[in-house]
Amino acid sequence: MTRGVQHSAELRAQVVAAVLAGMTMGQAAVKFGIDKSLVSRWVATDATEYRTRQLFAIEGLLLDLVAQHATTLHAELQAAARPDWLEKQSAADLAQLVVAQRDTLIRLLAGFRPANDEPDQPQLGAPGAPENA
Repeated sequence: MTRGVQHSAELRAQVVAAVLAGMTMGQAAVKFGIDKSLVSRWVATDATEYRTRQLFAIEGLLLDLVAQHATTLHAELQAAARPDWLEKQSAADLAQLVVAQRDTLIRLLAGFRPANDEPDQPQLGAPGAPENA
């Protein structure tokens, strides 16, 4: 293990990938013939960047999912607003639909609040639970 030797980007990626896959830093150092402290520095830098990219990708997927859910909800509400459909439903079924759609919308919107909520903020209960429970 020599100092001051330039390592390829490919080697660095292989080392970081091995550690992210479960190999210890010591094992990676031995396997790739480099110093353990170098492995540690690479992982500290590259793994953080990798996780950040993954979080952005997941964020995009979640936003797409929320948009698709909102579109579906909108279509369901349009279908449920048709007079011919409404006439065929009982009052209890309509009330259940309204509650379900309201709860869905509230939970959807609640997902956009910051993760570090104040402790005195009210929390949503289980679907269909009394609102003042």
